[in-house]
Amino acid sequence: MFLFSCIKDDSFPQIENITKGKKWTLEIGSSPLEVYKQLQKISVEKNIHSVNINYKKPYSKPEEIRSDISLYNAITLETTTGVLERVLIQFDQNKVTSIEKGGGMLDPIQNWPEDQPSDISININDPLDSIMGKLIAIYQIPMYQDLQIVLPPKSLEKPYDPDMKNYDEWFFTFFENISSSKDGRNSVTLFFKNNKLIKIRNQYDEFEIVN
Repeated sequence: MFLFSCIKDDSFPQIENITKGKKWTLEIGSSPLEVYKQLQKISVEKNIHSVNINYKKPYSKPEEIRSDISLYNAITLETTTGVLERVLIQFDQNKVTSIEKGGGMLDPIQNWPEDQPSDISININDPLDSIMGKLIAIYQIPMYQDLQIVLPPKSLEKPYDPDMKNYDEWFFTFFENISSSKDGRNSVTLFFKNNKLIKIRNQYDEFEIVN
């Protein structure tokens, strides 16, 4: 287990704004699809697993989802008022691999909603192409209509989601090992306009590693 302590140094954070040329493999002027492919090229080297889509709001019902959920690793359904309750449904290899339910801590369950028959509820090993139909049916039940649906950060291991072009800011982070006692963190925001990358903003910080 490691703890990170921010270095108290006036030289950090270092902010870099790139509006011409390129940074790493990311090239100014590229389309969202091209940028996504550029990110995939450096994902292994930089240990970048996913990219966040800034200002992407939760969906209030399944019909609002414009993305193919097979391009993601999971969906979360959560309450919008009162105590947080949520259901995390994870999938891989075109089927549901796990379902967890709870608040801050999640417990595994076999199906959700647990009070519904298997032809309506989402079950472990359900094929992924059945999930949207089941969600639509579940949202016809009054007690589940107020749940919001959240997609996770976009996994770079899966293909590009065309809906990503509808958002003007993407964000990702990655760490660099500086020494045995120091790590650097890059916090990168990508800005798009008219479906072109117009700016790369990188905030760089360094941290002491405490065992």
